[in-house]
Amino acid sequence: MAAADDPKTSGAQEWVPLDVTGDARYSEERARVRAKLKHLQAYDGGMLWDPSTSTLTIQMTTEDALQQARLLLLVTSPTWLRLMFVQVQYSALELEELAARLLEHQTAWAGASGISGGVDHRANRLCLLVDRNHEHAETLIQAISHLNDPRITLELYTSTGTTIR
Repeated sequence: MAAADDPKTSGAQEWVPLDVTGDARYSEERARVRAKLKHLQAYDGGMLWDPSTSTLTIQMTTEDALQQARLLLLVTSPTWLRLMFVQVQYSALELEELAARLLEHQTAWAGASGISGGVDHRANRLCLLVDRNHEHAETLIQAISHLNDPRITLELYTSTGTTIR
C-alpha cells in the first residue's frame, strides 16, 4: 500500500508544521501586532524586529499615535513580545511612495538610469544607491543632490565587475 493510501498518514495527520528557525511563534505575534495597529497606518514608521533580543520596535510619526499604540499593545490587547516605542519623522508609506516615484521614473528626473535602493526603516530614510563605476554616475549623483530632500540618503558603492551566473 502506498503512503498516500495509508489511513495512518493521509489527510490532516500528514501535515506537520516545520519551524526551522524557531521564529514561527514570534512571526505570528508580529503579524497580530501589525493587524492591531492597522488603523494607525498613516503614522506607521515601520516595525523593526531584533531576533537577538526578541524586541519589536514600533515606530510612529506622532506622540499621539505612539500613545495609542502603547495603550493598545500594553493594556487593551497586550502582547508578550518585548516592545520599544520610537517616534520617527517619516511614515513608511510616505517613504515607500517616494521610493516608487523616484526609482520608477529616474530617467525623467535624473537624466539617466542606474539608481537602486529602497526604504531603510531603521534610518527612517529612503536610501538611494549609485555605483561609482556606472557610466552615468556623476549625472546620477548630481541629480540626487539637486533633489535636496532630507528624506533621502545617498550611498555610493564600487562594483567589482563580477557577474553571478
